[in-house]
Amino acid sequence: MTDVSPPRPDADPARLMQFLWIDTGEAHLAASIDLPSAAPPWPVVVLVHGLSGDRIGRSYHFVEFGRRLANRGIACVRFDHAGCGESTGDQLSLSMHTVERDALAVMDHLRRDRRFDAARLGVVGSSLGGLGAVMLAARCGARGLCLWAPVCDLPGMTRALAARTPLRETLEAIGYAPFKGLRLGPDYFQSLDHLDPGANLATYRGPVFIAHARDDQAVPISESHRYVQLCEERGVPCELLEFDGNTHDFHEEPARSKLLGESIGRLCRWLGVA
Repeated sequence: MTDVSPPRPDADPARLMQFLWIDTGEAHLAASIDLPSAAPPWPVVVLVHGLSGDRIGRSYHFVEFGRRLANRGIACVRFDHAGCGESTGDQLSLSMHTVERDALAVMDHLRRDRRFDAARLGVVGSSLGGLGAVMLAARCGARGLCLWAPVCDLPGMTRALAARTPLRETLEAIGYAPFKGLRLGPDYFQSLDHLDPGANLATYRGPVFIAHARDDQAVPISESHRYVQLCEERGVPCELLEFDGNTHDFHEEPARSKLLGESIGRLCRWLGVA
């Protein structure tokens, strides 16, 4: 089912979105929650962004996604990982451990807030955020999972990058490795295998929708093929939608509208929203 509903018209932003800080115990996460106009409790979707990303998205497509979900009666939580975007925390401390901690802190907040029906949970992960999304979906019993150009084998991808760039030498020389404007510290490289998608999918029982461009230069489509294989091995219903071209962020048309519409349509069905 494809969603074609437009974003809601301009209105009082205090009724359309709530900004808040979520305390992880080690950092404060900047979070935006897109709010439906219907009475709560609402089903909810948590969006996990990727490396060098934030809760806004390239060309603001995460914002559009959240507003379109809210327009269909589903709340959407978009947050910046610690050390990213507007969240507090040291960027050099970013790791797969902090990705897990941050996502679980968001869920703890949702469970305490009676406006949200955490039993009707959807999770979306973009790029590196796919690893955190799979973990969150498995740990919290999500009813559906969307993965957009997801990373699966992070250690393997990092080894391939290290073969082309002097990551180890740079890390030893200056204490971090620069990557797309970020400073990746030792914690990041020591945690590459912490979030094991195969182990998490072994305990996940909902459906999976994956979208990936065939010529993606940032994360090869073979990563999504690996997810399909893992799902098949574990009996998890999985669907892969392949896009033409080399987009990674799906921020340009027509890929943008197709990705958002296909994802929203599935999330509505999974979460029982007409």
